[in-house]
Amino acid sequence: MERRKFITLTGVGVGLCIIPASLYVIGSDLKTYAALILKKELFYLKLEPKGFSVYIEDYFKFIKNDTVATLKWKILYYTNANWEKSDSIRDLIKYYLLSSDFFINKTDESKTVNYLGLFNSYKSPIPNPYSFVLYPPDEIKDV
Repeated sequence: MERRKFITLTGVGVGLCIIPASLYVIGSDLKTYAALILKKELFYLKLEPKGFSVYIEDYFKFIKNDTVATLKWKILYYTNANWEKSDSIRDLIKYYLLSSDFFINKTDESKTVNYLGLFNSYKSPIPNPYSFVLYPPDEIKDV
């Protein structure tokens, strides 16, 4: 192998190792990327800013928050993944909507979505979104 070729390949190899690591260190934290993804997916809703940030804090208290998880959320953000491609994004959206008054307001997109508390199916004050309490049988129309 020629000396120039060796130096070029070594430089490329070092660059491939250093660039991703530096981007990981320089980049924002996990919650920032998750918040950006959630805002992008729910762009059509009016989200209460304070409740939105509290939800992000509450959500990440209950999931694994390590280097791999942070890297995964950053990759999901930079690859423009959506809820159809990622179960993590789908869960983030699902639990936000269940933890808010979105279903209590009968999925009215014109109202501001307020965060009520992290959804827990056993302890949550938020009712079942498919309940007849919210949608009595006489309001349900056959399509």
